[in-house]
Amino acid sequence: MRRSFRSAPPLRRSRLVRQLFLLQVVTVLLTVGRLAALGGYGASRLEHDAAGRLTAAIALSLASEPEVVDAVRDGGGVATLSARLQPLAERVRRATNTGFIVVMSPQGIRYSHYNPDEIGLPYQGNIVPALAGRTSTEVYTGTLGPSVRTVTPVLVDGRIAAVVSVGVLQTRISDLALRSLPGIAVAAVVAVLIGSGLAVVLARRLRRQTLGLEPEDITAAYTHHEAVLHAVGEGLLVVDGDGRLVVVNAEARRLLGLPVHSVDAGDPALPGRPVSALGIDPAVAAVLGSGLREDLHDRPALAGERVLLVNSRHAGPAAGPGTRVFTLRDRTELAGVLRERDEARDTVAALSGQAHEFGNRLQTVLTLIELGDTADAAAAGTAALDRTRGPGARIVAEVYDPVLAALLADKAWQASEQDVTLTVTDDCDPDVLPGPRLPFAADDLVSLAGNLVDNAIEVVAGRSGERSVAVVLRTTADGSELLLEVADSGPGVPPDTARELFTFGFSTRATPGSRPRGIGLALVDRISRRLGGSVTVGTRGDGSGALFTVRLPIPDTATTDAPVAPTTNGR
Repeated sequence: MRRSFRSAPPLRRSRLVRQLFLLQVVTVLLTVGRLAALGGYGASRLEHDAAGRLTAAIALSLASEPEVVDAVRDGGGVATLSARLQPLAERVRRATNTGFIVVMSPQGIRYSHYNPDEIGLPYQGNIVPALAGRTSTEVYTGTLGPSVRTVTPVLVDGRIAAVVSVGVLQTRISDLALRSLPGIAVAAVVAVLIGSGLAVVLARRLRRQTLGLEPEDITAAYTHHEAVLHAVGEGLLVVDGDGRLVVVNAEARRLLGLPVHSVDAGDPALPGRPVSALGIDPAVAAVLGSGLREDLHDRPALAGERVLLVNSRHAGPAAGPGTRVFTLRDRTELAGVLRERDEARDTVAALSGQAHEFGNRLQTVLTLIELGDTADAAAAGTAALDRTRGPGARIVAEVYDPVLAALLADKAWQASEQDVTLTVTDDCDPDVLPGPRLPFAADDLVSLAGNLVDNAIEVVAGRSGERSVAVVLRTTADGSELLLEVADSGPGVPPDTARELFTFGFSTRATPGSRPRGIGLALVDRISRRLGGSVTVGTRGDGSGALFTVRLPIPDTATTDAPVAPTTNGR
């Protein structure tokens, strides 16, 4: 089977890439040029320093040379001293390749010189340091041109009898420095070629990575990416092949409880960190870990008290090997919507049945009136009116907390439609409660009571024999705890199962292809622990059925009047 691959989009010519390439080439040329100039200057300085050391060594050697000292001690005229010193000076000059060697009197009259015509003439240079007994090196322009020269005294019996000056012409120094220029030039050319080659490679790589886009195009693409990413209603995570987070949008942060991104504070969370080190709920982390190895489709995971549906897919070859895209949906809200739909449908069905039954009873009342039996007609009408009030009327009047009263009244209607008897007993002591209602958030009460009652009704519905659910609300004798007890006449919970009953995903009634179960009781357990309490399961007093007990410590003041939130059931 042939496999077709979509070709990559053609790369455009980029003004940005060209500008960067030219900038890099100019930078290379300027850098190499400066380095070459520094190299030439350094070579010249080295030769200059070498010339100074050479002239100093020769001058000091000649000043102590016995032949020079003897000639100066013997004395004589300029011609006599020149005849003895000129040959020696020229011999040393040629041997050392220096520019000139001058031996002179303390008054500066030359006894030797490279140009014999200069013998007997005054020396052009500074001999003051030598007359003071010091050796000095300087650059001076004499009869032969600029030179580096060293002047030192000749001592005879402790007195300065003559002065020796040895010099190297600047032209000689320049010639020596020029010998280094070919090497410097070759190195500069090589550096320019390498720098230009690297600039070409970098420009091509940059063009591939930016797809030839200009800066304004990149800015617009990034802005649109951020807008779309954070406008998506689902949580979105992109994780690379090493398990590190690459992209996370605002909805995913909210669902997972991660720090919210702030432009001012920077991003404290997350990209680049391993998924296992995000500090999220272990149940969610385990599902995300499995999603790195396989595709997931609506895998449920419990993040705190929020049920998430997790999906995982490969991101494609362009994103890198092993990169995966995760989407997170809040099933808690979805389940709430579905639950409201089911409850509305059940209510409609109940109202239809009641309307049919009320019609029959009304027809009976009318017939009795026509027959003149008013007493039986009144009794039948009263019975029909009591029937329409249903079991919820007594619950609303009896239950202390209005939120729980409304919830349990609705559950009573649902139970009656499934031929299940729901009884509610409220033994709470108003004197120990801190307000006109239970001191807990409304959505917490609804989740706790709703999930437990729904499970109990589902267990006993359709069974033969007794079908009853009993709800008891009471406060402990010392007023420190609120107890919510839900008992059913079902088969009960085996002791070995009771240990796992509150584990997310565990259910005794799960069937292949059915809706996800094992969520409601896990939520009850987490909410109870968050409120500082606990939930346990046992048996009723008669030894049959199941008894769930939620124990919650009563705070000093009411916490909040939070609105009722949708709940998710399932044992």
